[in-house]
Amino acid sequence: MNFQLLTQIAPYKNNNIWTALSLHGFGSNASDIFKPGFVDTKVEVDTQLQWTSLFNEPIMKPICEMISKLPCNFERIRFTKLVAGKTLKKHTDNIDDDIKNKKIARLHIPIRTTNDVIFTFYENENDLKGKLFHLKTGHYYYLDVTKHHSVSNNSNIDRYHLVIDCFVNDELKTLFKGIF
Repeated sequence: MNFQLLTQIAPYKNNNIWTALSLHGFGSNASDIFKPGFVDTKVEVDTQLQWTSLFNEPIMKPICEMISKLPCNFERIRFTKLVAGKTLKKHTDNIDDDIKNKKIARLHIPIRTTNDVIFTFYENENDLKGKLFHLKTGHYYYLDVTKHHSVSNNSNIDRYHLVIDCFVNDELKTLFKGIF
């Protein structure tokens, strides 16, 4: 994948060490990464879900083919970048009720990563050790972002993930047995 296209990603928080670009969401602009009504955004609350301008880029064809095979309807789909050598400290994601009550699942598909990028999931806020995970390219993962987690990019390359928020249905429940 040509990562030059992803250099325009919109800053989110944490001093721009984590940034995102929208492929599908509540606005047609790829920088519309937020859900309206949930955070302060220029997109109207009653905006319909739609593909962004990025969808029509030829370089997106393999990505679009891959996600078309997922057995679900999509809410937001974003490319996320974690800058080389940086860490997102322990946190829970800013999420809405649909993720909390498992109507929407958040899937991660590593696009570019290394063995030096480590996710840590914690049992609770007071857990100082957590469980370490390496998310490998070529796989997809369900991550329960309502739980405390951190991610460290201890490599010298930026890490890119495709993050898909999708509506949970029977086929997705079958794919991820026992989670929903």
